[in-house]
Amino acid sequence: MTHGLCFLKRNAFFGRRSMNKDKFEGGVRSALGQGERSVEGATDDKTSEVKGAYDQIAGSAQTAWSSAKDAAKEMADSGSIPDLSGLRDDIARLTQAVSDLAQKQVASSRDQVAGVVSAAGDSLSQSASVAQDKFAAAEGDVEARIKRNPWGAVAVAGLVGLLIGKMS
Repeated sequence: MTHGLCFLKRNAFFGRRSMNKDKFEGGVRSALGQGERSVEGATDDKTSEVKGAYDQIAGSAQTAWSSAKDAAKEMADSGSIPDLSGLRDDIARLTQAVSDLAQKQVASSRDQVAGVVSAAGDSLSQSASVAQDKFAAAEGDVEARIKRNPWGAVAVAGLVGLLIGKMS
């Protein structure tokens, strides 16, 4: 335990930065996110792409947060005000990455909804066409029966009229 503390003090003395837990986890998460996005390119899986982009951005954000904490600690330890332009640049890049991810997700969702609506419209159109064809066939069959037996058709029409009259 004492040896590790001496190592940290020696690194601080010589100006070396140690990798803390947030930087390590952020770097790993960002790398895994990049890997998931690469897998998406090979498999064309949109879910993996979105999850990979999310993990990559979250990892970058965690690493940036760790850097910000380190900078604040150094500022407190040294009593000086550091240049925050790098932090601003990191925040701007992260903001842009989140915005791009959100736009891609909205576009993907919009395309999926348009596809489903188009498929539903095609299915409805086909069903209407089939129903129209069946109705035309039934109409032709009824017309042929009336021409073969006109008195039977008159009797059926009279019975239908009588039943409707009795129901009202």
